[in-house]
Amino acid sequence: MFEPLLLLLPIYLLILLGFGFIRTGLVGPEALPQLSRFTLIVCIPVLVFSAVSNAGALGSFNWIFIAAYAAASLLTLLVAQLVLRHLFGLRRGQSWVVALGGACPNTVFLGFPVALIVVPDVADRLFAWIMVVENMIVIPFAVTMGDVVARQGGMSLGASLRDTVRRTLSNPTVIGLLAGLAFAATGLVLADPLDRTRAMIAGAAPLLSLFLVGGNVARTALSEVGVPVFFIAAMKLVVHPLIALCVLLMVPGIPREIAFGAMIFAAIPMFSIYVIFAARHAGESIASSALVVTTLLGAISVGALVLWISG
Repeated sequence: MFEPLLLLLPIYLLILLGFGFIRTGLVGPEALPQLSRFTLIVCIPVLVFSAVSNAGALGSFNWIFIAAYAAASLLTLLVAQLVLRHLFGLRRGQSWVVALGGACPNTVFLGFPVALIVVPDVADRLFAWIMVVENMIVIPFAVTMGDVVARQGGMSLGASLRDTVRRTLSNPTVIGLLAGLAFAATGLVLADPLDRTRAMIAGAAPLLSLFLVGGNVARTALSEVGVPVFFIAAMKLVVHPLIALCVLLMVPGIPREIAFGAMIFAAIPMFSIYVIFAARHAGESIASSALVVTTLLGAISVGALVLWISG
């Protein structure tokens, strides 16, 4: 019965390892930004390139799934934004970027390792499709809306869109995503030395990513713990996966295995650079606290979800 949890145990042990090394001072917190930089610029783009290129050319992508998952994520984002704005009183721009934590999981650092254990047959494809949704639709939409409604720097809609496109296309994860799509479209195969290098870097990415999750939790202060923080955690761990599952099960042609696999991705705590996006509108305090709380609660909720799906 508890075999799925035992399979997940190495993931949480690696997170705990990162937490312990930073909290005890065996690795100084000043090392995390450099390690994060290497992971984000080298390891993660290669991992994304590998998964996307293995998922096939654009024609083999399930665009119905991509549209449905995008709709579920945007609906979650909108609900979170409305509650944060009108119930908890966050400013207009601030509410959009903070709401992003409820609709965008840590797909690379946590979602992919968990999916490889729980739904290994479809993990690569789901990862590639969800990366398209998050990096091309959800994150740009939330950031643009935040800038436009807040009139960040006096930016017009057109200027905000251009700024979002520029930032998106310079994101190393998006570069890896686009490179993987382009490579898959050509049908080419990497030369053996390059392919082995790619495999070694992609293999190191989950280890470094999980270590960084724990390290970032250890050095992030719980500066603001209140109802809004737990609301964001509930949106991410409960509401987003439920909306994703319901939407995907209602769409004809999407297999149940794909729907439940997507639910696992949606149930993962928010991505770690969420705090950076929130800081654009002075929301880093609530975002950093929500990141810590959601990551800690996620160890329980994700395990419970995996047990339920496996049963």
